[in-house]
Order: sequence, then structure tokens, then C-alpha cells
Amino acid sequence: MAQKFEFLFILPDGPDGLKNRETSTDPHERFVEETSDFWLAGGPLYTDHQEGIERGSWVLLQAADRKQAVDLLQRDPFTLGKVWDWDKAQVLSVKSGLRVPFVKDSINFPKDKMNGSK
Repeated sequence: MAQKFEFLFILPDGPDGLKNRETSTDPHERFVEETSDFWLAGGPLYTDHQEGIERGSWVLLQAADRKQAVDLLQRDPFTLGKVWDWDKAQVLSVKSGLRVPFVKDSINFPKDKMNGSK
């Protein structure tokens, strides 16, 4: 098995990110499911949790190299739908010290939205 490395992405929303997120969320969730071998964790970024307004995303991927990880997210519907501002994105090489299993039926990734069902 080829060695895989971890990459943490900090992806702020672009100027129309919040608006574009509305139409890109379902395709994004299907993309995550289809490419789930790469995804370790992820979720929304907030300026303030109490405010509850998503300002971007954080993603933890595993990939053979940085290029593979970036290429994957370049195909993500949040990139194609102009949710994320790649000019302000950060990509960090990291190594998890602690990680729990990926749970597809978490509160933020409901089962009823998987596989394109609504």
C-alpha cells in the first residue's frame, strides 16, 4: 500500500460563498461520499459559533501528495460553484495525533441527503 499523507485545508468563502453554498451543498455532499477514501474530517468555519453563519470550510484529507489533495478539492462542487476563495486558502501538511472514525450520518451530514436523495 502506498504511503498517504494528511493535508489540512482552510478554505474561506468567497464574496458570494454563502449564497453559492445553497446550490452547491447537495452536489458537494455527493462528491464527499464518492471520494470518501480521501476524506478524514471536515466542516464549516464560523467567525463565531453563536452567530451560526458559515464563513468557509476546513477539510482534512489523506492523499499520496499535496498535488493529489489539491486536485481533488479543485473538482469539489464548492470550488466549481464558487463557494471557496482559493486565493485565501491555506494548505497545511499535518499528521493526526488523534482522530475518530468518519461518521456519515452525523448531524451535519444527514443520511437522507446521501446519494442525491432529499
